[in-house]
Amino acid sequence: MNEMLSTENPRKGGLAPWRWPLHWQILLGLIIGAGIGLWIGVWAVGQVDASVPAEARGAAAGKIASESYAYLFFDLVGDIFIQGLKLIIVPLVTTSIILAVANLTKHGDGSTGFGRLTGKTLGYYAATSVISVLLGLAVVNLLSPGLTTDDAGQTVGILEGQDLSAFAGDQQAVDEKVGGKQATDFLDVFREMVPPNLIEAAAQGKLLGLIIVSILIGFFLSKSDGEPARVVKTFTQGVYDLTMAITDLVLKLAPLGIIGLIAATLGEQYAKLVPDDRLDTFVSGLTMFAGGAVLALAIHFFIVMPLILLFVARVNPIRHYRAMMPALLTAFSTASSSATLPVTMECVEDRAGVSRKTASFVLPLGATVNMDGTALYECVAAIFICQAFGIELTFAQQFLVVITAVLTSIGVAGVPSASLVAIVVILTAVQDALPAGSLPEGVLLVSGLGLLFVFDRPLDMVRTAVNVFSDSVGAVTIARTEGETDVLGDSPDS
Repeated sequence: MNEMLSTENPRKGGLAPWRWPLHWQILLGLIIGAGIGLWIGVWAVGQVDASVPAEARGAAAGKIASESYAYLFFDLVGDIFIQGLKLIIVPLVTTSIILAVANLTKHGDGSTGFGRLTGKTLGYYAATSVISVLLGLAVVNLLSPGLTTDDAGQTVGILEGQDLSAFAGDQQAVDEKVGGKQATDFLDVFREMVPPNLIEAAAQGKLLGLIIVSILIGFFLSKSDGEPARVVKTFTQGVYDLTMAITDLVLKLAPLGIIGLIAATLGEQYAKLVPDDRLDTFVSGLTMFAGGAVLALAIHFFIVMPLILLFVARVNPIRHYRAMMPALLTAFSTASSSATLPVTMECVEDRAGVSRKTASFVLPLGATVNMDGTALYECVAAIFICQAFGIELTFAQQFLVVITAVLTSIGVAGVPSASLVAIVVILTAVQDALPAGSLPEGVLLVSGLGLLFVFDRPLDMVRTAVNVFSDSVGAVTIARTEGETDVLGDSPDS
């Protein structure tokens, strides 16, 4: 077992935080980073010249914060930590999947075991994604955050000029992130399943193609008993062991990296929002939207997932929350499920007791295709924007949103703000299905993305934690259905 992932109380380490278990170190890092970030933000707000117009004070304060020496230092620390995690993603994903699939023959069922494990994994991911999207749909329809008290769209009255001018700065940032994506770009997910160049796919972090190729290599290795196959297995095992050793080193630096990430993120976001008077027009709707998204994510995280653990996996949910704490804190800090993958695998294997065979197959695949939190958020965001533009979607149109959200969440890159691209796809599909004249001429639903960008980063952190937790629940559930008895105890009461 990895001592860094111990569940022991921090009191054992006394007043020396570097001796505390990892999750307590990360929690301390979050607190310290939040304090530093708040200080940076307050300082930046105070530096804004009084002559700056009210509508521009947020952008000015954000610029001052992002150019300060303190921000640049902590942003550098956070970036180095993220890059350290990304460094080990490709070798970790490829070697773990190859070994997991190749070792299935040790259990005597060969391709049958591989097919069963694959079927359970994809079935779980599909089911939880659909549940999460339907949950988001129910919450956003119940709260109707995009509508005013008289059931008018939040943006009605500022559509003159066919532009959300109050959010022009955010819209420019959104445009830079989505890069002119179209609805047909969703087909690229299927193209990436067969990468023409493995080296290029690895360099670009296209995990879906690497996973498919790794599964094929592992499957055919499981069918080979000759010396060349044994050499390949031995080499793969060696790379995997070395990667895990590097992972341990990166995890020891996680608290420092998280201090940098949180300090830089909170400092810039606080500076942007606090002096920004433009929020007065939308504060009610935006706050309700953010609160509704968090509510739906919380229901999925605290109700749906524990019910699966309790009644399907037959394990104690509280134990699983405790076991996954380091991964959840890391996911929240990095807002990247892919970057969190090494920590997730460590927690699931060392703290939850899932076998390496199951964890090495289920988790890398989940980090790429299972995005419960992202799918839920995409649905809430798309419906909110439609409401804000005064568009009342029919049942058939909302069903289109559900299907598109589930499909686009598959293969969405596990990096910050990647869901914005998926939301572009959903909104484009919805607008294509709207009757002519539903919107003023020249106005596009995707222009409403500027509304989301105000709270995108903090919501991204929350939904990433939900994504990672769902992956871990899937690993535990599948392990239990495969007959593993060392997973979080043998019964819900243990």
